[in-house]
Amino acid sequence: MKKLLKYSLFGLGGLILLLVIIVAVVVATFNPNDYKPLVIKLVQDKKQRTLHLDGDIKLAFWPKIGADLGKISLSEHNGDKEFAAVDGLKVSLALLPLLHKQLVVDTVYIDGARADIVRHKDGTTNFDDLLIKSEESPQIKFDIDGVNVSNSAVTFADEMAGANYSITQFNLKAGHMALARPFDAAADFNVAASQPKVKAKAVIKGNFLLDPEQKHFAAKGLDATLKGDFAGFSAANAKISGDVDAKPENAELLVDGLKLALDGKLNGAKLVAELEAPKLVIQKDTVEGKQAFVSLSQEKGSDTFKAKLVLADIKGSRAALQSSGIHGEISAKQGARNVEGKFSSPFNGNLEKMIFDMPKLEGHLDIKDPALPNGAIKGDFGLKVHADVKQELVSSDFKLNVDNANLKGNVAVASFSKPNIKFNLNADQLDLNKLLGSTKADKSSASNAGKPVDLSVLKGLLLQGNVNIGSIVYDKYHLSGLNMGVKTNGEQLNLSPFAVKFDDSNIKGTFGISHFAKPIYAFDVDIDKLDADRYVTKTEAKPGSTPNKPDPNAPIDLSALKQINAAGELRIGWLKLANVKSTNVRIKLKADDGVAELAPFSANLYEGSMAGSLKVDARSTPSIAFRQDMKSINIGPLLVDAINNDMLSGKGNMNVDVTTQGGTVGALKKALNGKAAVNLADGAVKGIDIAGTLRGVKDKLNVLKSQATVEGDKSKKTDFSEMVATFNIKNGVAHNDDLSMKAPLFRIGGSGDIDLANETINYLAKPTVVNSLKGQGGADLAAMNGLTIPVKLTGTFAKPSYVIDFAGLATALAQKKVLDSIGGSKGEALKGLVGGNKEDALKALLGGSNKPATPTEQKAPATATSAPAATPPEKKTETPEEAAKRKLNKLLGF
Repeated sequence: MKKLLKYSLFGLGGLILLLVIIVAVVVATFNPNDYKPLVIKLVQDKKQRTLHLDGDIKLAFWPKIGADLGKISLSEHNGDKEFAAVDGLKVSLALLPLLHKQLVVDTVYIDGARADIVRHKDGTTNFDDLLIKSEESPQIKFDIDGVNVSNSAVTFADEMAGANYSITQFNLKAGHMALARPFDAAADFNVAASQPKVKAKAVIKGNFLLDPEQKHFAAKGLDATLKGDFAGFSAANAKISGDVDAKPENAELLVDGLKLALDGKLNGAKLVAELEAPKLVIQKDTVEGKQAFVSLSQEKGSDTFKAKLVLADIKGSRAALQSSGIHGEISAKQGARNVEGKFSSPFNGNLEKMIFDMPKLEGHLDIKDPALPNGAIKGDFGLKVHADVKQELVSSDFKLNVDNANLKGNVAVASFSKPNIKFNLNADQLDLNKLLGSTKADKSSASNAGKPVDLSVLKGLLLQGNVNIGSIVYDKYHLSGLNMGVKTNGEQLNLSPFAVKFDDSNIKGTFGISHFAKPIYAFDVDIDKLDADRYVTKTEAKPGSTPNKPDPNAPIDLSALKQINAAGELRIGWLKLANVKSTNVRIKLKADDGVAELAPFSANLYEGSMAGSLKVDARSTPSIAFRQDMKSINIGPLLVDAINNDMLSGKGNMNVDVTTQGGTVGALKKALNGKAAVNLADGAVKGIDIAGTLRGVKDKLNVLKSQATVEGDKSKKTDFSEMVATFNIKNGVAHNDDLSMKAPLFRIGGSGDIDLANETINYLAKPTVVNSLKGQGGADLAAMNGLTIPVKLTGTFAKPSYVIDFAGLATALAQKKVLDSIGGSKGEALKGLVGGNKEDALKALLGGSNKPATPTEQKAPATATSAPAATPPEKKTETPEEAAKRKLNKLLGF
């Protein structure tokens, strides 16, 4: 036996000596650098990647297997771009533990490691070819004496999600590491991401335990900070410290001295949040915890908000835990408004089933604000909450009573990852003037008027419910009987049915919103009646401008139109807009990125109908195109309501086709271009009675030597049976030269301009008297039959004036009197004298000769008996011209 043991020892000693000799020989003769080309070729052939091994590889075989690999880099698959690299790598393994499938590693040194990882749009990655596919994972225990990583980085480009992530300047120092054994570690690194946006520096240290097999994880003396921009915060600082020991599968948790603090800026406000959990023990049969605190404060300018929540001591078991209650308080200051509130509720739960209840959360609110009608309001609220975490279900009933406003309802949430929310909200009345105070223009809202509404918060949200509110008062507006169904499917929001009485208008229909980041609106609405002028904001006049009249230089702000994309139909039973009244209004709207078109745009108005379109382009300088065909319109009331002008009455058709552009109302008027036409019957031009005016001055024509101006008198009018005219509109001025108006005593033509921008008239009307004894004093004007009387219309829409050429009228009337009173050859001669061959006319008028008659050629006048002829006195010889003038003066009575 002794010999066997002796020989065995000699044999073992000889074997060990042989192994030492072999290792010595290998170390002396083996050079791993000789195999670098082979390794590089093997990687290229097997993985189609280029491997770079810079520097010499240094190996050690006893008592540890080790290598100093130097600088290494690996390319992308089938490419030259670098995939991963390391500037320095040193690692060594204990030899004998490998025989027992134990990986015992000395301190690992890694310097300058970096990798660029990409997930392509099809879900594949740029390292798929490097993965080793094996049905069984190797069961190897590892033991690392330490890890030292310096200046390393990894980037991840997620093309599938359109996001980028990176960890840079990564440094790690860890002590002895082994599974199920605590180890000390400290790390610091920079982290950045595009979705969500993150740019921060992290520092972590503590003692950690990782036991994946038993699913046991712990951190003692944890001290971690994150500074930078993250989670919507800027210049933020988050810190967590304390001890945590968790076994998730057994629902066991030990917390001791856990503190979480966060401060930073969020949406321009400074926010501070703190959580303290001094002690919490959750074990198989015991649940015990000391009072925990949560506090939150926010400051923005002089506005502040503070909240504090306290969870009282917890006791019981995992199947039945309870607390004497949750209680908290809030306070807020916004301008002159102060809000104070308190709330509390019992709390119980079942950790095994993850079910929790707050059966009676009640609270009180006290609001003080000088803007409120009574300077203050008080309110009470109640809430009942039931949560089943495993089933991802939460349900609640709530009620709120504030200043005689009673709200109640319920909310149920299913699924936490993609919440499906169902709700009902009921209220008898809401007086927002009392709740919110005086309604003043919000400057921030005005500054955001041109910005698109972002409803991205609704994306992915599943929501369905009903809202019923008896009465809502806000500012000067009053809503009643609001009944609205709300439903979203994550991509679209629908309000259907929708019914409400808004002041005196009953509104019902459906609304829809899609593409929440840049909303597209759809609607189909019926309104019984709407006074739109009631809601138009009146523009304040500039100093020196006419009171109660819109400033023509006030800018037109259509920036909101640039952000509206909408399509739908609107039907209104009765509408008042810009003081124009219409019924049976039908409008189809299409608005897209600053261009809005109403087509068709039809209605019944002023005993007739209209049909046409309106297009507004607000992309740069606002431009408008308007087209309307109006039939059987009563033009008088329309002009009075539309432009406060009572110059014209009658019924007929009107066609308008105009375009304009400009940044102010005045500029829009001055840029009007297009065409218009009217065809009216049985109407009147108001402000002047042409027939009456002529009758009044008829007997004075012999003393009027020039023109005379007559101020417009709205009590007077000139009737017509038919009026037809077309207008060419250029730069705000409507020009007409084809007026045709038939009146009982006149046929009126004319031409001239109507300046729509400046509301002035420059028009020459030419009434011609016709042979009629009926109508407006026809008998008195019979003597003017066939005469044309120029009438100059000038002045403003509000105060027109008429200039009649009475001198010309007197001459024409005298000529007509002569022509009508002289018959035969003399009458014809006078007509020739007035408008024909004056020499022949004079010959005829003087008896056919232009020489003076001798006494013997003169015949004695015929009498009843003859008498001797008297000797005539001697006379001066007259020229033919003088004789004609004398006879003409005698004939005309001058």
